Amino acid sequence: MSKLLLISLGKLGGAVLEAAARDGRFPHIIVATRDVAHARAKANAARIGAALEGQYPRIDVVAFDFSAPNAADILRKIQPDLMFAAPTLLPWWKIAASSNAKLKSLPFGGWLACHLAPMLALRAAWEKSELHCPWVAGSYPDVVNAILHMTGAGPIVGVGNISECLPKIRFLAAQHTNAPVADFAIKLVGGHALSSLFYREEAVKELPPFLLQVLWHGHDISLAVKDKLRSVKMPVIHDLDVNRITASASLDVLAALLSEEPYALHAPAPNGLVGGYPVTISRKGVAVDLPLDWTLEHALSINAAALTFDGITAIEKDGTVIFTEKTVVALKALLAEDWPKLRPESAAVLAAKLTALV
Repeated sequence: MSKLLLISLGKLGGAVLEAAARDGRFPHIIVATRDVAHARAKANAARIGAALEGQYPRIDVVAFDFSAPNAADILRKIQPDLMFAAPTLLPWWKIAASSNAKLKSLPFGGWLACHLAPMLALRAAWEKSELHCPWVAGSYPDVVNAILHMTGAGPIVGVGNISECLPKIRFLAAQHTNAPVADFAIKLVGGHALSSLFYREEAVKELPPFLLQVLWHGHDISLAVKDKLRSVKMPVIHDLDVNRITASASLDVLAALLSEEPYALHAPAPNGLVGGYPVTISRKGVAVDLPLDWTLEHALSINAAALTFDGITAIEKDGTVIFTEKTVVALKALLAEDWPKLRPESAAVLAAKLTALV
């Protein structure tokens, strides 16, 4: 019986637990977290909800702190078949709830340290455990997963972001053709910034660079759909329920990594690449799955260029992140310090300064 390990139980991790428990493809779920009492209560709710929907997974809770000296020993003892983690020191919803305008003026990439620091700590425990099962991560994976791969071991793939763009594209294609929503074959290359624009209430002046192919029974309608993306609005209730969208985006990725048969999906950071891509995923691994007339080099350049929309100019080969001028100015206004770049080893320092503001 395959074991899915969920590390920590924040808002996204909790949503993934609820979704996975009801899904039927995850017979044994283990939650490893510091707050055992909360996790047990959450697991009980997931177990009851799943039973009401005809699913009866085994859900265990284990005390675990990935920064503790015994973290690797606990991981080694669990011996999961698959691990999912999305730790962060400062989730987006805490920033959104703040009344501090300076906080909200900081581009998303400026908060990178708050996602990277805990992932680096988890990675240290993971490497020490010498486990070899797939690891999936959901903390700003378009960038964090890439940095982890540049500096050591990293997650095999991320979740959310690019895959959350697909439904809106599918809805637009169906509207354009008056055809069923499921009728289209879609391939998309794009970064985190593209997905964050998809749920705005207002039209946007400029979209991040991306590649899109939409086929309808062999007919290419990509240009017609692409032209509509800038002006079409699809606002959602932007509260913690948004995590349910990302949880839904996670299920097929996690299930595919336990499957002999490949799934054709979209996901961020396959094997540590920056940004999101169409992929095939199975127990054998993850592979980028581009149309024949797209090159991987072009796809990589598209996602590298899209980083500026998150406030990042570039990521160097050693994992150092160069911020855009807008991000540097915003960090200066918040911290009264110059942070033109972020080296991985400095992530915990910058994260502590940012979390202190919130």
